Amino acid sequence: MQDDAAAIYRPAWPDPLSLSRDELAELDMILPGVIVLPVLHGRLECAQMVRRAIEKFSPAAIAVELPAGLGDLLPRAIARLPLLSALEIPDETQHGRPQYLVVEPADPLIEAVRRATELGLPFHLVDRDVAAYPAERDRLPDVAAAESVGAAAWLRAGLAAASISARVPADDLREDFMAGSIAALALRQTLPDASILVVCGLHHARGLVARLAPLLAGDAAPPAPLRRLTRREGHVLWHLSEQSSAEVLGEPAFMQAAYERSRGTAPPSALTPASAGAVLDLFTRARQAPRQDPFRQPAPPDPFDDRPRVTGRTGLLLAICQQARARYRERTGGDLRPGAILRLLRYAHAYAHEEGALAPDLYQLVVAARGFVDDTYAQEVWEVATTYPWQSVRPELPALDLSLRDLHDRVRTIHFHPKLMQRRRRLMKIVKPREKERRKGEWAERFTGDSICSYPPEDLALEHYGAFLRKRTERVLSDAHTQVAPFSTSLFDGVDVRETVRNWHQGKIYVRIEQLVRGKPGAVVVIFDDEPLVPDDDEVDPKFGWHMTWQGEHEDEGDMALYASDPFAQVVGPGIGRALYGGFLLNRPPGQMFGVWEDPHFGDARTKSEVLLRAALDYSAERLVVYVAAAPPRPALRQLAQRMDKKIVYVPLGQLSPVALKRLRVFHVLSDRNVRAVAHRYIRD
Repeated sequence: MQDDAAAIYRPAWPDPLSLSRDELAELDMILPGVIVLPVLHGRLECAQMVRRAIEKFSPAAIAVELPAGLGDLLPRAIARLPLLSALEIPDETQHGRPQYLVVEPADPLIEAVRRATELGLPFHLVDRDVAAYPAERDRLPDVAAAESVGAAAWLRAGLAAASISARVPADDLREDFMAGSIAALALRQTLPDASILVVCGLHHARGLVARLAPLLAGDAAPPAPLRRLTRREGHVLWHLSEQSSAEVLGEPAFMQAAYERSRGTAPPSALTPASAGAVLDLFTRARQAPRQDPFRQPAPPDPFDDRPRVTGRTGLLLAICQQARARYRERTGGDLRPGAILRLLRYAHAYAHEEGALAPDLYQLVVAARGFVDDTYAQEVWEVATTYPWQSVRPELPALDLSLRDLHDRVRTIHFHPKLMQRRRRLMKIVKPREKERRKGEWAERFTGDSICSYPPEDLALEHYGAFLRKRTERVLSDAHTQVAPFSTSLFDGVDVRETVRNWHQGKIYVRIEQLVRGKPGAVVVIFDDEPLVPDDDEVDPKFGWHMTWQGEHEDEGDMALYASDPFAQVVGPGIGRALYGGFLLNRPPGQMFGVWEDPHFGDARTKSEVLLRAALDYSAERLVVYVAAAPPRPALRQLAQRMDKKIVYVPLGQLSPVALKRLRVFHVLSDRNVRAVAHRYIRD
């Protein structure tokens, strides 16, 4: 799985999710003229099983376990894919609160109807419309096991588990209705080899087959024309909003998009970050004939490709972590430790195993990301996993905001498990979704160029860190100018307890002799990443092209000069831009430093770090200048400091806490002071 923006779902080779007729016959899922394919609702692997079954068996028609009353609006929702839809189904038993069916790419029932539409096959919705179906669910094997043991072995275990699960009276009503509908369809087939593919839930497969067998064998009377049941009226088709797609999909939005691309029908705009205008053409594109499926014929791995091949669900989890790492690097300037993603995924799988599953869900993945890296990386993992690339700001349907509260206790229709609902509530407590723009570019319009300001909590943290570096420098210099000698006639500056204990066998007392250090630390320069003042290549934009000199607003703040990435290129809130320091200079008292980057006195500097160091030597009121960087300054700069009666105290960057530096490096620029009142809603640690 490559680290790119357009991840594609690729099952392992040789295609373990493909079922043969003999394998289904061993499971007693083959009847005269009928092939029954049991699936789990809302699962990626089952959608792939449905697709492979349609390709392999070439059925004359497809019967799907969905209420017949949806036949009017469901084709329209299918035609909108990959745009997401929600079918609203009124429910009189719930005091006017409706049920919802989310139409998403990676659902096996939706895939069956969609593929039938693409191939021109007739499809039939054969389930009975039952209101207030109880939210009971079986304890079934994790469908992720099908990628390793094969679909047949997983189905065998799943059918065995479903056969001992609890049943309710509505199960018999639904299975009787489906059996009668499917038998009527099968008996109407005129071709001898014609078969109907039935896609139904795993819970109903055995009961459906038991009722179909006598009807198809002629042991029972042919089914009479079914009495048309009273159908609920008032169905409404909605466009599922972008905010809802992050919460209510059966599989994370990232996996939904990866499966959509694997079908070979994904619009080109999904291969790169899509603009709103590029998505508006999807209404007609979705109705066009699909392109050839690039994975119709499974192929072995390229023997000359030495990259590690991670396929299936695990490959998508790896892609989520890799893309989150790239966003994390861009946002914080830091990177993950070598092997962190591998250890993270191992922990997430172990966590899932402890809770009775094989592959981790999104909650377990985010918890692992937070534990192995930090909250910022966990936030990026969640955002990558829940971002759906095909959205429209002006859909042709009204947009609907659905939340987990709307879907609770409507598990059968929406295909959500109660445990999954509970997990996603816990997940929302860990990861708080960021607010988003109502339209693209809305937040950037606040930057008019008239005035900008900093974010006070970050200023305070920076001043505290500068004070810490000054005290640390004083302590280090004091230790460097301190001698230890055996006691003779004077205690000088006190007994050195450590040295005395170390030489206790000599029976001597050691004392400290501290020499006077001339000067105190003043200006502080911290360099995270240096770059030439004049780019070597004019065609390449500098990484840290934004230069600024801030003035302290009060006595608790000093002046500051900095170079950083462009804060206006990453707008995270209304009039709030995020950037990364390349380096900065802190100097006190305030109101003394002006126009560092425009001052021709520093024009001889080779790099941006040298500009800051020269400015520190020029503006520092104290003799000592603290210089924190990965490499020491050039000898010419030390000589310049000596001529100015200053001294550069070099502190290697590696001696300081990387965690503190990483948190310090990210800062925000506000369009005006009024934004400070709401900035805390968009700026997170």
